[in-house]
Parts: sequence; structure tokens; C-alpha cells
Amino acid sequence: MKNYFKMNYMESFLLIVEFSTINFLNIFFKKMFISMHLPASIMFFLLYIIPFSILFLFIFYQSRKKNLKIDLPIKRSHWSIYIIILFMMFGMVILNDFFSSFIPRKGPILGNLYKEIELFLHKEMKHPIAFFSTTILVAPFCEEILFRGVILNGMLKNKIHPIKAVLFSSFLFGMAHMNPWQFVGGMFIGSFIGFIFYTTSSIVNCILLHMINNMVAVFTMFFLSKYHYNKIYSFSERNNIYYWSFLILGINILLLGSLLMLKKKKDLEIQTEI
Repeated sequence: MKNYFKMNYMESFLLIVEFSTINFLNIFFKKMFISMHLPASIMFFLLYIIPFSILFLFIFYQSRKKNLKIDLPIKRSHWSIYIIILFMMFGMVILNDFFSSFIPRKGPILGNLYKEIELFLHKEMKHPIAFFSTTILVAPFCEEILFRGVILNGMLKNKIHPIKAVLFSSFLFGMAHMNPWQFVGGMFIGSFIGFIFYTTSSIVNCILLHMINNMVAVFTMFFLSKYHYNKIYSFSERNNIYYWSFLILGINILLLGSLLMLKKKKDLEIQTEI
């Protein structure tokens, strides 16, 4: 009988260091693709998928070499679970926007970095099919397999306390995005999705929530007018009624949803024991 693939703190950290190192290879791949005269839209997709493919092959090779089984739970949940987690996702988006708004978008260092990120995104948006398919479909699948399916699942299999495992895997998730705004967002969204993985034991739910998060992010970034978004949905102005009402609503949704999810997990465990 095969043993399960397990991970500790150092192994998880080193895995993300390896992933970041592999990402630097994209410099050479990009030059190669340019010399091959590949369309920019195809290049964007390939440069995203190649590092994940290399890392997944490495993980698969190591697990086969050590005769370990990587357990990726793909079971579907009851329809009531999806209603709860979708409402919770709404609350998490509100809190994520709130905390991310504290990171300055102006200044000699962060201001220039934020402008570079915006320019990159608007440049890639010129190829909408590749951008949307990669951001909304491919990215959630690859990132959830790595951070929840391999790292978080591996830490839980290693008997690391769920809270510590969720927080540490979320820290690595935020760190891998390599900018302060997505680091904060990665920490919050990653912790929420990690909690859902722990309570539902399904990577499918994690991928679904990640897709919704990216869809909302892209929609608010490119399809809502800047004025409308900042005045109503953003927390850039903290002295208006929307700030307090949305924040309180988001906190209550998350608290209530978390209690319901923990109760459902406990009920399921009791049914399993019986």
C-alpha cells in the first residue's frame, strides 16, 4: 500500500522557491518564442503554463520515485454547500478590497511598481481570449492544484494543525504573486479557500472559488468605470456609508458562513463514524 505525499513547512517553502526559480526560465523561453514569431496571445498562455508544467512533472517524478500517492480529492459537495461558500466568497471579496486598499498605490517605489503592473495588464488585455482563458480558467486550476492540492493537502496529511497549515500555505500563495497588493489578497483569499478545502475536502470547490475571484477582479478592473468602482465598491474613501455597510456585511457573512461550514463538517464526520 502506498503512503500519501506529505509536506512540512520547509519542504513547502522550498517548493515555492523552486517554482520562483523556474519562473526565471521564462526569460529564455520568451526570447525563443519571439525568435519563432509566435503570436503574443499564445506566448502569454505558454509563459504562464510552462513553469507549472515543469514543477508538476518534478513533483510527480519525486512522488513516483518515493512510492508516494498524491491524493487530490475531487468529490462534489451538496448544493447547500455551494450556496454557503458563494455567499462567503462575496464577503471575502469585500474584506480583501478593504485590506488591500491600505497598501499605497503612489510614491517613488510602490507607485512605479503599481504602474508597471497596470501597464502589463492593459497590454495583455489586447489579447482578450488568451488573457481571460488564462486568468479565469487556467490560473485557478494550476494554482489550486499546487497550493491547496499539493501544499495544503500535504501539510494536513502530515498532521500539521489545520489553522497553521491554512495560514502558511496562504502565506506562500501570496508570496508567489511577488507584489504587495496580491500578497495581501493572496493571504486573505488563500486562507478562505484553504478553509473551504479543509471543511469540504474537495479541490473542485477551491478551483471554482478561485475562478469566481479572478472573474470578479477582472470585471471590476476593466468593465466598471473607475469613478463608479472607487465611489461605491472600493474602500479608498473611508468616510462614506458604503465603507461601513459593506465592511460589516462582509464580516457577518464570513462569520456565519464559517460556523455553518464547521457544523456541516462535524455532522459529516459523525455520519462517517456511524
